[in-house]
Amino acid sequence: MSRSGASRCLRSFTISNMIKREIYLAKTNKNSFRLDADFTEDTVGFAIESFLSVLSFPRLRFSIKPFSRRQERWLGADARLDGYLKSFKPFYMQFKRPSAYPDISTAKVIADREKLRLPVSPHTLYFELRKKREQHYDYQHNVLYRLRKRLLSAGVGDAAYVCPLFLERSAYRFHVHMSGLMLWPIFWRSSPWELEEILISSTSGEIKFDQVPVLREHISIPPHSIVSDAKHSYSFTEGGSDLCFHSPLALPDVGTSLTSFLAKVAGTVQDDHGFISINDAGRRLRELFAAEDNAENGFLLPESMRANDNGLEAWLYWGDYLRQEFGIEQFALVRW
Repeated sequence: MSRSGASRCLRSFTISNMIKREIYLAKTNKNSFRLDADFTEDTVGFAIESFLSVLSFPRLRFSIKPFSRRQERWLGADARLDGYLKSFKPFYMQFKRPSAYPDISTAKVIADREKLRLPVSPHTLYFELRKKREQHYDYQHNVLYRLRKRLLSAGVGDAAYVCPLFLERSAYRFHVHMSGLMLWPIFWRSSPWELEEILISSTSGEIKFDQVPVLREHISIPPHSIVSDAKHSYSFTEGGSDLCFHSPLALPDVGTSLTSFLAKVAGTVQDDHGFISINDAGRRLRELFAAEDNAENGFLLPESMRANDNGLEAWLYWGDYLRQEFGIEQFALVRW
């Protein structure tokens, strides 16, 4: 059996047995039998951030970094960064934790999928949209949607929800641990750039993110439309297929694996398409996120960042603003 096949079998076995064991302990009411993941969205973000940060390609002079000014090792280092950072490609992820309903549930998630003839057995994973806080001008989902729309229009990066295909922390920890063990021997080789030969295709120049097992165990879902309230959710199978948006609406071609999302964002390592030059960073930030669009209810970028003449600093503050206000994490593929 292939590595990916064994991984899917193990995941299916783990979740199915977990549901059999805990279905009566974790239910929230007698009719729904809802199960919630026993880890937080921050746990998901930490796991993904850890693996992406490890992927550094010294010979090709680029790496993947969280892009936020609150990180101390970036603070006060603007001059040094200006000297070494050549360009970057931003992308955005909003991490979610899954919940699940078994096929015997009478919950709306199950009923909606059955009406659309989407699979529900043995269970369905899903997550709900985030509610709007009083100080927010729009829903988090709409902010993510507008981010993505502007990025795609400019040919720069992408934005999506990212959710693991696990409910149990022990299963999640196991797959993260196994991914680390599989990559561990690589880091002890005499030449650190040998990692590039494994993760970068010599013919196409594409980064083979599917070689990092834990990344394959997450679904990425781009926000597909604007909403007028947060009473919606996305559901999918434990394999990350048969996506449904609960209006309800089947979205068979929208969801994809996290590896596919990252591969699309990164493109090929020889291609400069989509990268933002450090010398042009301030203008591009305003161009991407501060242009007024009445159809989108005005600006995304706060006034304080629009007036910042230091382009790199403004991008880092922008990343921190999105994380603090909306839980959206800004990352960047950085070319040094």
